[in-house]
Amino acid sequence: MSSASRSNGDGNGAESSAVSSSDGSGAGPLATVVIVNWNGAHLLPPCLDALAKQDAPFAFETQVVDNASADDSLELLASRYPWVKVVRSDRNLGFAGGNNLALRNVTTPLAVLLNNDAIPEPDWLARLLAPFDEPGGGRLGAVTGKVVFLPRFLRLTLATPTFSPGPHDPRQLGVRVSSVTVDGREVLREVLWEKLTFGAEGPPKAPFFWTRGDGELCVPVPEHGQVTIGVTWAADTAKDVTLGWDGSSCTLPVTAEPSTVSFTVGAGAPRVDVINNVGGIVLTEGYGADRGYQQIDIGQFDNPEEVFTACGNGMAMRTELGQQLGWFDDDFFLYYEDTDLSWRIRSRGYQIRYVPGAVLRHVHSASSVEWSPLFVFHTDRNRLLMLTKDATARTAISAVARYPLTTASIAVRTLRQAWRSRSRPAVRPTLLRVRVFSSYLRLLPTMLRHRREIGAAATERRVSLQSWLVER
Repeated sequence: MSSASRSNGDGNGAESSAVSSSDGSGAGPLATVVIVNWNGAHLLPPCLDALAKQDAPFAFETQVVDNASADDSLELLASRYPWVKVVRSDRNLGFAGGNNLALRNVTTPLAVLLNNDAIPEPDWLARLLAPFDEPGGGRLGAVTGKVVFLPRFLRLTLATPTFSPGPHDPRQLGVRVSSVTVDGREVLREVLWEKLTFGAEGPPKAPFFWTRGDGELCVPVPEHGQVTIGVTWAADTAKDVTLGWDGSSCTLPVTAEPSTVSFTVGAGAPRVDVINNVGGIVLTEGYGADRGYQQIDIGQFDNPEEVFTACGNGMAMRTELGQQLGWFDDDFFLYYEDTDLSWRIRSRGYQIRYVPGAVLRHVHSASSVEWSPLFVFHTDRNRLLMLTKDATARTAISAVARYPLTTASIAVRTLRQAWRSRSRPAVRPTLLRVRVFSSYLRLLPTMLRHRREIGAAATERRVSLQSWLVER
């Protein structure tokens, strides 16, 4: 290993390839792997250790962009990973700006993005880059792999009678879960229950989840051995809840007051991999989404195929194309920056391919909390920014006009609920949406300029690209 590169042991990693080196001689590194880090000293070792063990027939460089971390990330990198080139920022530039700090100086033919909370399989990089040299690879702008959640999971089903909170809340609710433990360790934030709950509610430091009447959840568990799972929950009244897993089930009580119950799952219960991302989609309403999100991985995405967008975690791209496009949009900071870049890649007539054999294991929301104010602000605002830049005028105008109308509707509904319940209105969600739209309006002139520039350089019409959008 050199100070900034890693090879398979022969010193040069040369390979005959259409993209094998910067100068065409095959003598230099093929790719630069860029990792953005912010206070991630606890995340970097598994990521970098796995990267050092890549079984690749070529050399590659590794760069870590440190976004002004306040922990001991820099000391860790200097002492344990001297082969990593560290790019230091004096402030937190987010995912978009942090990556750009390194990407704008990359000289290798390919650039690869990797999250600091992701662990690549040993053949991940070789499989990710292989399509660029395969037949038809000349029109590939980017390649994206399979991202599964870390660790493995126990698949559970839940069933219980529901109730309606009243006319101000049309949901049919099951039980209110405020804690989940595995062998005594709290895992509430690590549970995957997109198909069961209505999302996190309550204060950030003490969230809870209301379930539906039935559905499934995936609980992170050790790879082997029996486990004891504890649940703290409450409901509208005393009733039973049935939890099931492969080959077994149990029925547990819940009352109107929070109580904790536990059950033991035998060592033979199967563990499953759960998909985080297998390429991306954009819905017709303009929302980006992870293809395959929270599906059990049973091989349904085991065939390579073209996809509309690439995931910023585990994405490989032609450096020359990235330079032409200006890489990520710095104004996005984090979220939707990869969807925006993918849309612009396609506007130049390039394809994006999903490669199932390039597998990453990802710690979900390790750097930011899903549905936190930070998350909501950037996903809401950046969706509008992306559509303004990349979508047809009709789609963009519709989404932008709908946002303040929905905000006003939420404000009126919140006031009505507070009046009926004789309580103080929950104004924070509405105020957050006002902040989102104010920030969008501030950036609107810049986005309109980008829109004109994208249109002038495009080889694919916007209306043609929107054939990729899918119905919800």
